[in-house]
Amino acid sequence: MTTAPLLDPKILGLWVKCIRETANWSQEALAENAHVNVRTVQRVESGKPINITSRRALARGLGYDNINIFDTPDFVASVHEILGNLNGTSPEAMEKQFPDHMRLPATRVASGDTLGCLTDTSNGLMLHMEDELSGDAKRVAASLFDYLRDMQDIRDDLSFTDKLSYNQEMGAMLAELEVNGAIAYSATRNTKLVGQNWTDKTPMPFTAVYITVVPKDRQFTEMMVPRRLS
Repeated sequence: MTTAPLLDPKILGLWVKCIRETANWSQEALAENAHVNVRTVQRVESGKPINITSRRALARGLGYDNINIFDTPDFVASVHEILGNLNGTSPEAMEKQFPDHMRLPATRVASGDTLGCLTDTSNGLMLHMEDELSGDAKRVAASLFDYLRDMQDIRDDLSFTDKLSYNQEMGAMLAELEVNGAIAYSATRNTKLVGQNWTDKTPMPFTAVYITVVPKDRQFTEMMVPRRLS
């Protein structure tokens, strides 16, 4: 039996887009996290109806524990209330409305040395670029992300001279990003992890570093990120 959605497709699309952009995710990143085709994300955000399976997948991908959240009356009522008063919503209220996400202080990445330090201190890198970037900016951001991944994989084997060289090259990429109308921001989260299949359940320290590349005119001091690390 097919379940008809309680939430108007246009409102659901706006909601999904708001959550996605608050988390600084691209449409491709949400599609990957939800295990759906990027066209499904594009379809829902354009206000077109999607089936219950896709609604559940997107709910899971956005971090909701209840995969049927989009089809519950209480949720529908709260969405209408939030969107009706969106201009007056404080950061604290936003956090209350998005219990599966958390706010982190964000700062602009000003140098390659900063990126090198972030890579040295992180156990996991979460990398993202905005859809609105130009093609040239996306190519530079992709090269920068590749550099960061490479550095994380081999950092223990790098000499100080090697690290200095990497940092200088990443600094040049940051400058190239700005020439192409883009800048990078970072946020750091210190937490502890326990694996479900670990014999030793002692929590292990884990530092997650979030780096996002956005249009140069976009300025913010916080990032909303999923509480659940994946």
